[in-house]
Amino acid sequence: MAERVLVVEDDALVRDLVTLNLAHAGYEVSEAHDFPQGQAKLVEGKYELALVDAMLPGGDGFTLIRTAREKGIRQPLVMLTARGDVASRVRGLDCGADDYLPKPFDVQELLARVRAALRRASPGPMKDTRLSMGAYWVRFDTGQAQTSEGLISLSDKELRLMQLFANRPDEALSRADILEEVWGMDAFPTDRTVDNFIMRLRRLFEENPETPKHLVTLRGRGYLFKP
Repeated sequence: MAERVLVVEDDALVRDLVTLNLAHAGYEVSEAHDFPQGQAKLVEGKYELALVDAMLPGGDGFTLIRTAREKGIRQPLVMLTARGDVASRVRGLDCGADDYLPKPFDVQELLARVRAALRRASPGPMKDTRLSMGAYWVRFDTGQAQTSEGLISLSDKELRLMQLFANRPDEALSRADILEEVWGMDAFPTDRTVDNFIMRLRRLFEENPETPKHLVTLRGRGYLFKP
């Protein structure tokens, strides 16, 4: 079955170009022309990936992506926008976008980004859908986790980061490795993003976040997960 892609774009020329090339590449494509239509289709959760323009009639792509994440949509979301400045890239990623492609873009690069986002979203080889860490645990099938804050739902990036660690235990992972595997960005603003997420996961899953037993820092190299 062809993978389904939603294109949320108000510019008819861009929308037609993207739709035509995605269909030619073998994807099943649906379209939305404005914010309300895009939101209605996106929250249905029927698509493996969505391409979302930053500026839309009736709203903006940043709000659309943030709302989708809040409603539990975990599928890859890629922003298409004429804005190429760092601040807009950071805002898009903070809202929950998986990737960011400024206009004008090369069609082959767009298709490569789509393939990469779908590949990263594919489940990795897991021995179990549940990972335990002392009194705490996380379920990869539901995204729910028992943590120091009680039973919560992990964010999309938190869940992907824990999946990466679970798939590669006792392996040194650099910040660049983590950014590429979890965020998939060629040029993410700062490695501090990874550090902040690790700090958050330590507060959730370590009995003593100041002396972690599972999410271990390797000075000058990155991080290592000890099951």
